Amino acid sequence: MSWEELEQVVAARVLLNAFETSDRLRELGVPHALVGGLAVGHYGHPRATKDVDFIVGVEAFVTTAPVMTFREELASVISVGVIDLLAALPDDPLLAAALDLPQPGAVPIVPLEVLVLMKLRAGRAQDHADIEHLVRAGMDIIEVSEWFRRHAPEHLPVFSRLAQQALAQT
Repeated sequence: MSWEELEQVVAARVLLNAFETSDRLRELGVPHALVGGLAVGHYGHPRATKDVDFIVGVEAFVTTAPVMTFREELASVISVGVIDLLAALPDDPLLAAALDLPQPGAVPIVPLEVLVLMKLRAGRAQDHADIEHLVRAGMDIIEVSEWFRRHAPEHLPVFSRLAQQALAQT
């Protein structure tokens, strides 16, 4: 799905926030990737969302333990419920590997498998619904299942159940 197609269901301000935030993170040397509702839309299920969610690397923080503290330069970027930054720390290599430092004007988007993983970890009703919608939108279930077998087998049963539910509704 293209940015132009997302414009049909997402406010222009939200999309602009995604581009501006990505540019600012790049300028600060913070690897990142878009997640959340905009990423779901990119992968085939556009839905209205009012916020922009990014996962960010350790470069976004002054400290990560015992308390996670964002760099001062990010204070103007973060706006809870508008622009949210989620940590992808080195102890979570699947998320850390999904990060990118893009070219100016580009917004890196988390790989589909990692997006599904994050939604399974969150486990909220909206996250499960997003997975089912992505399956119905044409997700390659076999490919994603293989990825889970290799990288996160503990989540494969729930993913399989959601995929079966989604296919049963088509």
